[in-house]
Amino acid sequence: MEIEFYRNNEIVTGPSPRAGHTMAYKPDNLKTVLFGGSDATSLRNDTWEWDGTEWTQVADTRPSSRYAHSMICNSSEKEMILFGGLNTSVTPEIYLSDTWKMRNNVWSKVRDMGPGPNAGADMIYSGKRAILFGGTDGIAFGHNTWDWRGTLWTQRQNMGLPGRGLHSMAYDSDRNLVVHFGGIDNIRGFNDTWELTIKNST
Repeated sequence: MEIEFYRNNEIVTGPSPRAGHTMAYKPDNLKTVLFGGSDATSLRNDTWEWDGTEWTQVADTRPSSRYAHSMICNSSEKEMILFGGLNTSVTPEIYLSDTWKMRNNVWSKVRDMGPGPNAGADMIYSGKRAILFGGTDGIAFGHNTWDWRGTLWTQRQNMGLPGRGLHSMAYDSDRNLVVHFGGIDNIRGFNDTWELTIKNST
């Protein structure tokens, strides 16, 4: 579903209003990619690109509808990597553990093995690998760390900060660190700050 809005008296089309989607920037074509989320009527699995002026819907074949998934751009391979999320369009709802990549606007499924079913995790790209932390399977909040180097997931750490979801992470390229802040679990919210050293995953 597209939505029309006005800018300078011109009709502009774009994604429907939504939450729980993901976005990542692709430096090779100077576009920002958006996938999925939940709008006022349904769960979405549409893919859009923003070029700084307008939205264009792309990728006919795509992952299933979901929200609270994780997505990054692997800039060295010029592809998007998407993991997990939550499908609330079925009863009981399903926590997902599939991994997809999109290259040249074509999505393809690449793995079903790796991190368990998970929604609300965060993922960053360090220039050589994607790093995923946290999230929930509906009962427990994960505190393990995984990395993806193009073909498979490797669990790097099963200790450190307490399990949580809906946190935020960013990559500090000057210091080669992942900076983590906040999140929630079944009991409380967090306002702690952590750093993950990429070299030895500590």
